[in-house]
Amino acid sequence: APKAAPDEFDQKLLSALYGLRKRLAARAKIPAFLVLGDAALREICAKKPVSLDEFRSIPGVNEAKTARYGVSFVRLVQEMLDSRNG
Repeated sequence: APKAAPDEFDQKLLSALYGLRKRLAARAKIPAFLVLGDAALREICAKKPVSLDEFRSIPGVNEAKTARYGVSFVRLVQEMLDSRNG
């Protein structure tokens, strides 16, 4: 099936992912794109990984990024999905 335009939930998730990336980058004193690129954030939004294995499968994510940031991003996705599902 063709991919529909992002819905309101996906927009909220993407916004939350950008916010998390910004906080992680500020904490590490590095540019945000070094945490994860925009394409990776959009892919996370599309695939909604809820495990480290699923997170690692995102293009642009490697072992180091999984180890450093995986738990934070997976937790955010899970929290957003839980809040959507009531």
